[in-house]
Amino acid sequence: MQKPRINPLLAKELRIRMRNWRTFGMISLYLLGLGGLAVLVFLSNSYMLSSGFNSMAQVGSTLFAFLAVAQILIVIYLVPALAGNAISGEKERQTIDLLTCTQLTPFQIVTGKLTATLSTVILFIVASLPLYGFVFLLGGVSPKEVLLLYLIILVVALLVGCWSLMFSAFFRRTVAAIIASYALLILMLGGSTILFTLLTTITTLNQGTTPFFLIMAFNPLTILGWLFPDFVRDIIISINYNWFRGGFQIWHLALLVQGALAALSLWLATRAINPLKMGKRKG
Repeated sequence: MQKPRINPLLAKELRIRMRNWRTFGMISLYLLGLGGLAVLVFLSNSYMLSSGFNSMAQVGSTLFAFLAVAQILIVIYLVPALAGNAISGEKERQTIDLLTCTQLTPFQIVTGKLTATLSTVILFIVASLPLYGFVFLLGGVSPKEVLLLYLIILVVALLVGCWSLMFSAFFRRTVAAIIASYALLILMLGGSTILFTLLTTITTLNQGTTPFFLIMAFNPLTILGWLFPDFVRDIIISINYNWFRGGFQIWHLALLVQGALAALSLWLATRAINPLKMGKRKG
């Protein structure tokens, strides 16, 4: 029985990343920042706990919600730095031509680079497990919620990684690719939120019923509605009740829209590094 072969480009990327001190340095800074913020949140709730206003389970739920938002934000802004030099770095080292001359197809090259980026994100997730162990001690959180959070982080990292790889394939310089990736992220995170807030304010003043909240389908944070459906649904219902009487949720649309954009980005990245994208030469 033939053993399944791992993508050789993925194996190479994993060896390089695991032998590089910067990977473990980033993990140390990640845990230090996330753990420090978690301690501050816990201390800020300890006074209310000692006064009897909150229970241990409520503190645990609050801490879990904060860690979920903080961790997904860190991952969102970390992925472009990890994937921004995936293909542009090969161009800078002038090895992209050698890479495309191997037996790997352009799709295997792109997916190998993307999987290597996701493997680093998985390493970050595993390293953060002790923080959620402390949350379990407080109560108010189930293992299912933690597993769902990790799944959401992987999905968001996959989506952002596809966009970052597209820019990495388009640009010849890593700096330009990373800047373009962060510009798109700021537009999707901050731009969609600001536009949604402005249009919602205008609609409320004019007593309109236009579903401007659908703009938030382009915001990666909207996918957190998968984990906190009641919270997100209550916000939308308070704005426009008529659009959420059924089982439809805004994060459903966010997954569809951003998944389609990620698939398009992956296809564009594959074409960008394909030396035969202009078709076969005649003669």
